[in-house]
Amino acid sequence: MKLQCSVSRKSQHGVVLIMTLFTLFIVIALITQLSIGAEVLYQASNNRAAEIQMNLVGRTSAQELIGLIRDDANGEASQGGFSSALSSGAMSMPEGLTDGMGGEFGGGAQGEAGDERDEGGETEGEGEEEANVDSFEDSWARPMRMQLGDFEMTTFVDDENAKYSLVLLAEKDVEKRDEAIGRTVRILDALRDDFDDDLSESDARMIVDEIILWMNPDSRSVDWPQPPRLSFDEEEHETLLLNSLEELMLIEGITPALFYDQVRDGDRIAPGIESVFTVYTLPKFTTAGETTLDGGEEIDEEQVDDALSDDAAAGGSEEEVTNNAGNVIDGEGGMKGVLDLASVTGTKININTAPRAVVEGLFPTYELPPVKTEALLEWRNEVDDDALAERQDNEEELEDIELRESIFGVNENEPKQFFRTLADLEKVPGFNSDDLEPETEGEIQELLGVQSEIFSIYVYVRRSSLEGFEQESYYHEPPGTVLRLKAVIWRAPAEDGTKIVYLRDWHKVPYTRWRIPDFQRDLPSFEAQKYE
Repeated sequence: MKLQCSVSRKSQHGVVLIMTLFTLFIVIALITQLSIGAEVLYQASNNRAAEIQMNLVGRTSAQELIGLIRDDANGEASQGGFSSALSSGAMSMPEGLTDGMGGEFGGGAQGEAGDERDEGGETEGEGEEEANVDSFEDSWARPMRMQLGDFEMTTFVDDENAKYSLVLLAEKDVEKRDEAIGRTVRILDALRDDFDDDLSESDARMIVDEIILWMNPDSRSVDWPQPPRLSFDEEEHETLLLNSLEELMLIEGITPALFYDQVRDGDRIAPGIESVFTVYTLPKFTTAGETTLDGGEEIDEEQVDDALSDDAAAGGSEEEVTNNAGNVIDGEGGMKGVLDLASVTGTKININTAPRAVVEGLFPTYELPPVKTEALLEWRNEVDDDALAERQDNEEELEDIELRESIFGVNENEPKQFFRTLADLEKVPGFNSDDLEPETEGEIQELLGVQSEIFSIYVYVRRSSLEGFEQESYYHEPPGTVLRLKAVIWRAPAEDGTKIVYLRDWHKVPYTRWRIPDFQRDLPSFEAQKYE
């Protein structure tokens, strides 16, 4: 009887031990799962917070670059320097983002070169036309680097007026539309010359045909319906303009590899469609009573003014003005007065900033032989001896030099020649009036210009924990997380000064953009940029 009780008690003790261990394992598993979940949630929250902070830092720092672009139109930014553009004062940063910085950003004093140019926005001896020239010698065109707390920002500006407008494929005039189709085909054909994935003329024509078909409202289906637009009238509109250039990647034959620039071996970049085409430049701003390019009714200026007045009476801010259609339009200082002005450049292409493929594709070879386009590209890549001598003779304040070198870098490229007016084309061999047909001269005047007003702004934000990283080639990027942001702005002339109008707000982009040289095989040996 005693033996049986003893065995029973031992059995009970064993069951209790097993149940205890089982319960312990369950508790450990639950705690581990909760710990992992909490860690994942913490990392996700931390990453999201970092992304929000990087986004804020990127947008805020971009305002300094946008200020450069605006001041350049007003003649306040000297072409060789950055300090005169910052003379208005320091850039205000969100509280907490300036910890660890050496001082306020943008507080540099103005040097002597900036003083000379501030009178009328031009240097002595320059004409009025020169004050309104845009080129890669302007400060906005130079990559900028800014350090704000734990973040490092770099910038890139892409001139939309350097590209050919796909809006011209919607021309009503058959002859002009055929000319636009021919130019688009030639630009695509020249896009990746000297690369293995070069497009043939037939491939380029097929892509252009697909683009035209995509812009036809009747071609849309249930899978790819028309985007909703308040101004669209199916009976009057024959063309459906693109919302953005990225929309082209929905078309068969246009892959991301063809759309985006591709960094290749040997420090070369295969240009993508994003480098040569745009949808943001328009032939003109039509006035009330006229029709738009695609046949729709133009906005009535009186209705816009009434809507602006109603919004002001309702207590609306100038920065968010509601028009009669109910759309909120964001713009610096409001949009009032913008519709009263005409676009300065329209679809004219800035010959100072146009990519090689655009220069080569604008004219057929029987009008402008390759030897002439090559001479044009060579001319604008030659050193400007006068500008170089002026730079060497220029005496700057030490504070200005340190500011410029901290933002643009110590290694400064030699200044290149650029066209101050279209008349300067005669300086290029083969572009004299005697060497060109009158019809070609007329097309040059119609197609080309030396000014820009629409820009794509890119900001790349990284955490500055990159100790030991050394750039080894032209397009070598630091490792780690990077936030790439892009916005499209219009530098609009207005009676009360230049306005900055956002044509497309800030959004993420997948790749880094680089300036593509005209002669990629002739690049000098790479030397990493240094910053003070």
